[in-house]
Amino acid sequence: MKLPYGYVLIGKEIVIHEEKADVVRSIFDDYLAGASLGKIVDLLFKKGVVSPTGKVKWTQIASASWTPAR
Repeated sequence: MKLPYGYVLIGKEIVIHEEKADVVRSIFDDYLAGASLGKIVDLLFKKGVVSPTGKVKWTQIASASWTPAR
């Protein structure tokens, strides 16, 4: 099972990955403030946040792990 960014499986329970919680909060804060996906990706890059795939630069596929459903 592939989990959304910021979550981890412990036993059979999906829980928040505490080390990534602030990143997830900032992503949603930026989104709710009207930032585009591209802008959020740029902000993550500037902050040095590594993508779920381990890359320095987030791609559209990597950002799909946290992009809110529309």
